[in-house]
Amino acid sequence: MTTLARTFSIIFILISTILISCSSEETKYIPPTLVNFPESGLLGQPIVIEIKNFEIGKLQVFFDLEEAQVNYVSDKEIMVIVPRTIKTNTPILKVIDLNENKTILNQTFSLKKPTISKYSSDKITFNETFTIYGENFDLLKDFITVSVNNEKAIIKNVDYNKIEIEIPNKIKTANLEIKVTAQLQEVASTLPLLLDSPMISGINNSSTWLGGQLIVFGENFNPNLDFGEVFINDIPCYFIASNNKLSIDVPPGPHKDFKITNVKYKTAGLTTTFDCDVPILNDVIMVDYLKDINIQHSVIVYNNKAYQFKFKNKASYDFNFNYSLLEFSPTTEKWTELSSFSYTGYLSKIAFDGKKTVYLYKKSTAGNYSLSKFDLSTMVETPISLPFGNKIDNPILFAYQNNFYFIGGVVHNNGTSTVIKQKHQYSESTNSWKTLPASTFSTFPSCDTSGCGECKYFFVGNDIYITIFTGNYKSYKINPNLDVIANIPYALLFEYSNKIFGLRPNSNNELYNVNTNGYKILDYTSVLAYGSSFFTVNNEIYFTRNSWTVYHQNTLFTQKLRKEILNGL
Repeated sequence: MTTLARTFSIIFILISTILISCSSEETKYIPPTLVNFPESGLLGQPIVIEIKNFEIGKLQVFFDLEEAQVNYVSDKEIMVIVPRTIKTNTPILKVIDLNENKTILNQTFSLKKPTISKYSSDKITFNETFTIYGENFDLLKDFITVSVNNEKAIIKNVDYNKIEIEIPNKIKTANLEIKVTAQLQEVASTLPLLLDSPMISGINNSSTWLGGQLIVFGENFNPNLDFGEVFINDIPCYFIASNNKLSIDVPPGPHKDFKITNVKYKTAGLTTTFDCDVPILNDVIMVDYLKDINIQHSVIVYNNKAYQFKFKNKASYDFNFNYSLLEFSPTTEKWTELSSFSYTGYLSKIAFDGKKTVYLYKKSTAGNYSLSKFDLSTMVETPISLPFGNKIDNPILFAYQNNFYFIGGVVHNNGTSTVIKQKHQYSESTNSWKTLPASTFSTFPSCDTSGCGECKYFFVGNDIYITIFTGNYKSYKINPNLDVIANIPYALLFEYSNKIFGLRPNSNNELYNVNTNGYKILDYTSVLAYGSSFFTVNNEIYFTRNSWTVYHQNTLFTQKLRKEILNGL
């Protein structure tokens, strides 16, 4: 029994030793070993990392702070997707063994840099679909931006090796630079790329109206109005554009003639012009405009030039204005301001003798009137004494055959208005006054407490034609003997080729030949209401009028009348 017991003890000891030895081998841990990893990749795409001796479910992978899902491909490889939520193109790739909470990889990982290799074309136009070829772009539009000259383009389709975009309209220069941002990196292309030049191929209109639309066809127009310019006869225009069509509002002027001779289009530093001959159908065109000025008197014609006194209202009510003299050239059809005349006060009325002298009736801020004569040939002003007082307001003034006539008026004194009926004549040759008989110009309208009205007149041969504007108007023909030889039922407008033209009451767009009663209805509404502003120089008929348009706000237009409308009148 002792021997048997000893034998069992030995066997038990051996078995225990074997079991202890096996248990010791199972508890000994072998950590995973990094074999290989990719140093670059693409957003949203997988990468494979080789690791030996890893335990499934015991690895964590991070790109910076963004954890990536681990897919165990084999006992030696894991695959992870590069997160689209990373913030930089060079995140730290980190692999952690959770068994020992030990980092087995901690290296910089780079997103592949996009490259641009070519374009679908080296010339493009607005809103054109354009393809950029290269590498390392993306599959998702939201992770790509493309700019053309730093303006964001609309992305239509994307792939890793090409991007289709729509060229933006906000382009200021014809040389284009493409920039692509993908894989959290921007790359600028050095490939040459030009904007196609605009071209005008034709005009749809055979004729046009001012304020109407001129339809122009062509190519490569910019649909964005803020990045294009259109000019008709070198006048900037409002317009609507598509890539191949311009709908242009025809501006009122300034035009040189009754036709459109040139259309010009500009965009992105590129210019195209188109010569044409499109008639303007209107009876009047604007040849010049003056901004923010006031005119209160008739235009004067001397030495084949026109003159008018202009002033700027200083927003005061004391009749203390700044006057200067404008000169109109028949060659340029423009007004220029002369430095030879200036006056501060109130220029109540003027009268031109048809030769070279302009009589100026002025009112001071104290309410006193004075008279002077201004020589247009020398630009010299000479005072003239008033023998009948300096308080007469609103008389009829005109000059005829070297004489100046001062008729009636009204005197205001302490709230009382006294009508003046006397008629006076000033002789320019003798520099003296005389009182005229009461019967002289007896057919003129009587003055009332508001005065005698404004006077418009012009000379035809040895006769003078006068229109006096009161509540209504009266017109007369007067001969050198001061006989009123005709009462005329028209407001007189102008003389042309020894014919007198005017208008009847309530006919502001009907132009009449005073002698034949023939008339022409003008297309321009109420154009003839500005009768005191007509003048003729260089055989052309003009008139001025205050106007407001989207092109010219608060301006004084100088308009030219189409002479052909007078034929047959």
